[in-house]
Amino acid sequence: MDGTTPHHLLPPSEAKKEIRDDVPLVCAWALINAFSIVCGAASGYIAAYLHVSCSQSSFILPCIQLTDAAKARLIALFIGMLCCATSQAAAAAPALLLPRRRRWARRALAYLALAVTILFHCMYASLVWILLAADPGHMSGRIYYTVIICFMVVCDLLSCVALLLEVMGRRKQCVA
Repeated sequence: MDGTTPHHLLPPSEAKKEIRDDVPLVCAWALINAFSIVCGAASGYIAAYLHVSCSQSSFILPCIQLTDAAKARLIALFIGMLCCATSQAAAAAPALLLPRRRRWARRALAYLALAVTILFHCMYASLVWILLAADPGHMSGRIYYTVIICFMVVCDLLSCVALLLEVMGRRKQCVA
């Protein structure tokens, strides 16, 4: 080729291979989760402030009777989830703001954000398990939370695979 042909018109064998960057995708997943934690906490505080009452037939606010030990576990898990939100944001935001030439730092922060996101999902699953154990008759909640947890696990695994494939792609380019 004469060097003036646009990159997108070149055949794949002659086109310059671009380096894949999945850090923004993983960091966006971590920031979405951090934002959801904060929104959930805010809605809980608003509901408590407005004295919203629960209803046994309600899907959103069912009445669940918890023991003191279960309440203590829920509070501890919720505080841990709020700490995860700040850690996720503290790791993901700088990874998005760093320039692309700082690959190792961006990738390390993305791995940290993903690890904290996975920790948050484990805490969320524990919290759901406690709530569903306290109210075994809440079948629609059981189905809803199972689907949500499966979705989070799939997204976590896809994020992890994307970061690992990015590293493997860079190694192949260095060897070649």
